[in-house]
Amino acid sequence: MAYQLTLAAVLFVFCLAVIHGAITDMTTYTIPNWVSYSLVPLFAVYAALRWAQTPVLLHVALGFVVFVICIVFWKLRWLGGGDVKFVGAISLWMGPHKILAFMLLLALGSAVVVSFLRVARDWNPYFQGGRWPKVLKLMVQKAEENAVPYGLPAAVAALASMFAPGVSEFLAIQ
Repeated sequence: MAYQLTLAAVLFVFCLAVIHGAITDMTTYTIPNWVSYSLVPLFAVYAALRWAQTPVLLHVALGFVVFVICIVFWKLRWLGGGDVKFVGAISLWMGPHKILAFMLLLALGSAVVVSFLRVARDWNPYFQGGRWPKVLKLMVQKAEENAVPYGLPAAVAALASMFAPGVSEFLAIQ
């Protein structure tokens, strides 16, 4: 009973951290370092709880590879530093069974957000003058500066990959 409660608490905190990262990225265009940094030791607790079912070294290796790729994207100015840390920390949780689903959903979600913001840029005066939510106005305004809140698609991809039944299996290459 204590095992299940502890595991549920760890997964709940994971969800809270990921959702908080997405919301702060959308509202301030920054992801607090503590969000990304807290996901790493939280994964250590998760791995300790599920030691027999979790190939920890593969999780760490895949998380590191994704982090390095994101650093390259940061050097190319395609991602912000907070996005790099956030996606890298989330990737640590995915492991070999969910990393493909996470990366595909992240790419698809990012493409949707970027496409929306590119189109919305042309309609910026309409958005700023209308009764749109402040978050949407900010996103469209920041799109003028080519800024994208990649924390949103990262969070959606993480939660779908971790908890949506069959997502990882559906997107897995057989």
